[in-house]
Amino acid sequence: MAQVEVVIISGFLGSGKTTLLQNLLMDEKGSGRKVAVLMNELGEKSVDSDIIGDKVPLQELLNGCICCTAKDELEISLLTLFHMHQPDVIYIEASGVAHPIEILDACLSPVIADRISIRSIITTVDADRWLQRSRNSPQLNRLYEEQVKHGDTLIINKTIRLSKKELQQIKADLKSINPGATLHITNFSNISLSGIPYSNRNSICEFEKLNVHQRLHIQSLTYTFTNEIKKTDFENWLMKLPDTIHRIKGFVRFEEEKGKVNLFQYTYGVPSYYPQDIAFKNHFVVIGENLDSREVYSQLKDLENKFNKKMSLKKPLSI
Repeated sequence: MAQVEVVIISGFLGSGKTTLLQNLLMDEKGSGRKVAVLMNELGEKSVDSDIIGDKVPLQELLNGCICCTAKDELEISLLTLFHMHQPDVIYIEASGVAHPIEILDACLSPVIADRISIRSIITTVDADRWLQRSRNSPQLNRLYEEQVKHGDTLIINKTIRLSKKELQQIKADLKSINPGATLHITNFSNISLSGIPYSNRNSICEFEKLNVHQRLHIQSLTYTFTNEIKKTDFENWLMKLPDTIHRIKGFVRFEEEKGKVNLFQYTYGVPSYYPQDIAFKNHFVVIGENLDSREVYSQLKDLENKFNKKMSLKKPLSI
């Protein structure tokens, strides 16, 4: 199954995200790829969407942030773009107050997790605002740092008025927060698509695709259950999970519930079950810090094997 490449554009308000999006869309014109855009605004109306024009398929998420109130809408919007336009790549411009990992979490919907390939999280940084962040509240500075910490590509933007010393200071600051990121120095977010390396954040749809040398702290694993599992075994597995597993979501069917499909959500140790009327594919997404994907994959496989073994023992012997 062909996967849709996703590029997430993060960064604080006014740091150059929309300009970057414009530049990348211009770069895409000569690539021959089908492109779509998803834009998130905190207000009730979008100011930037008109800039994109009407030739690129566009979905807007208004009056809410992807990383909190608009997460469900993002999943629906991705599905809409996928089914209506079959793009090769989707660019997501997040709101200026969004946390990159929450956006990544929202992208890894169990409905389409096996169709998504995360190319990169790009974080734009307003150089002057970064130097003046001592004026900010501690909460705002924490968001600045989180956006930098989780970017695969960092763009130091609006640098034309910086002295060499100031630029070196910003580079040192960002490298201390995120030493593995690719760094670009720009004005008007002027970089090309070729300057954006592929991330190692991609959901793992098949165990054979696992990259055990992932340098990023946050990784994801997508497992697809092919059979029912026993709920008591599943809940015992949950109780043994380490604190580094931050998020799980997916569809599961339990033996005790006669095949009914449940949407399962797990956030910071709290599990929730939501019965579904539609028989979605049983994709199951696990997101964690320094995730041991081999071990988690093996554990989930064991849950299925226990059920399969039980069912085989129930079959009458042939004579």
